[in-house]
Amino acid sequence: MSTDVRALAKRRLGTPYELLLFAFVVSGLGNWIYRLALPLMVFELTGSALNTAVVYALEYAPLLLLSLPGGVIADRFERRRILVVGDLAATVLAGILALVVTSGSSSVLLVYLAAFLLACVEPLYYPAFQGMVPDLVRDKDLERANAWMQMGDNVMSLAGPAVAGVLIAAVGYQGAIWADAGTFAVSALAMVAIRTRSKPPAAQGAGAEPVRRNLLREVKDSLVHITRDNRPLLSGAVLFALANLGTWLVQANLVYYLSDYQSMSPALIGVVFAAQGAGAVLGAAVCPWLGRRFAPGRVVIAGTVLAGAGIVLLIPLRDVVSISVLWALIYGIGTVNMVSWFVLRQRTVPPQMLGRVVATTRMIAFMSIPVASVLGGVLEQRWHNMYLIIAIAGGLRLLVGLGALLSPLNSSAGWRNPADS
Repeated sequence: MSTDVRALAKRRLGTPYELLLFAFVVSGLGNWIYRLALPLMVFELTGSALNTAVVYALEYAPLLLLSLPGGVIADRFERRRILVVGDLAATVLAGILALVVTSGSSSVLLVYLAAFLLACVEPLYYPAFQGMVPDLVRDKDLERANAWMQMGDNVMSLAGPAVAGVLIAAVGYQGAIWADAGTFAVSALAMVAIRTRSKPPAAQGAGAEPVRRNLLREVKDSLVHITRDNRPLLSGAVLFALANLGTWLVQANLVYYLSDYQSMSPALIGVVFAAQGAGAVLGAAVCPWLGRRFAPGRVVIAGTVLAGAGIVLLIPLRDVVSISVLWALIYGIGTVNMVSWFVLRQRTVPPQMLGRVVATTRMIAFMSIPVASVLGGVLEQRWHNMYLIIAIAGGLRLLVGLGALLSPLNSSAGWRNPADS
């Protein structure tokens, strides 16, 4: 493990990339704060597993509506400017949410509306962000660059829930939401400081396709690439969609499960969420080692099977320590899967359509999350048996991973032989 951490840090990736990483980490801190604060607030207001799960559904529903336009925007315009505008928009929307909470409003509908509007920024922002990484680093450094991004994200997922628990206890929910708004503003400033400017991706390179102004045609191009020219990406997106269906039956109910079934306080729930961040940091550290030895698609398949088995093992655990350790391992595996997936896309997709392909595959992968979030709440209210729901979730994920062994994802696509460096 120490060798892999040294490999991550052995060489700087450049000031523009470091500013991008800083912006990503700072805004990630705010995201994790409000991701814990909002479900807890709704649960406190309603005491309902279903109402709490709706928060997660609202956070992911915009991915179905705006991912494809977000991908087209990322391929038409300079990605750095898109990121600056996205951060500024998130600052304003998070500020509005903070004002609603600070006003003392107990309306769950207002919280839902603000959370939904804030979530609408992310699918417009993310394709530009993912597409910008290979613009700032060399191809052979993609594993390290993506691993640092995931490590930064997960360091914030370690700190964010802990900070949220302290803020909620000290100054209430409004303090957490105000902190979220501030992080987006700082992220925007860091993006402005990136001096590397590039032409819109669709206009780069000899022989690159011209910028089209037909949204449907541009979306069709990305779909053709995934379904005909790059089948491992289609297999991977479907795998993530089915795996997310299982995972989010548990994830959307996790706050409720820990509060109601295990009688944990907000502070202890924060410990569990912080542990998932610690595990993800360790997962990011092993990504360069795995990337040198295994094709990214095969890493994703193995991780899906292992995470499914881990979810099932959650059933007999009752204390905060054992639950935290297991959840850390599951999130560590999840980080390895995500880094491998990012590298697979970045290495196999032409730069001029990377934004659209990122958006399209991400929409497919995430389209099951709102369904799973609401379904998990409905099943809990109907069955009052989270242990059965956990068993179904873990079993589904395990079966999906085993089934993927027969798919095009189980190939050498996206693997770069270290000897070619």
